Amino acid sequence: FLCDRPGWTMAASSASAMTDDEKTAEELLLAMGDYTPAIPEEVTAHFLAQSGFQATDERLVRLVSLATHKFVADLTNDALQHCKNRQAARKGDVRLVLTTEDLAQACRENGISLRKPPYYADTPAGSSDAG
Repeated sequence: FLCDRPGWTMAASSASAMTDDEKTAEELLLAMGDYTPAIPEEVTAHFLAQSGFQATDERLVRLVSLATHKFVADLTNDALQHCKNRQAARKGDVRLVLTTEDLAQACRENGISLRKPPYYADTPAGSSDAG
């Protein structure tokens, strides 16, 4: 099996020598060659580099972009389900409104903790309470 994009080849000496995992990986690489991820590869490469990971293979960057896209899509779908469950409790309003609490609940289920920022804006900057 060979992909027609440069650098996207994964040749096998014979098809019968490939295991099921290798065939699956080959199919994934071929499918990724034609797919443009929703999260640009440049953004993924930037955050990979910022975290200390140096990716020289564009296939790896695209794979991380694809995995990130799937994670965000799953998280959004979970938040939508929470929204639908919350709206089902209300009989009158049929319009779905996704709230931060829906997203926070979906994040908690995936091990992500969301907290309010550690600052408070009770008084405007530069004003003095002395007086």
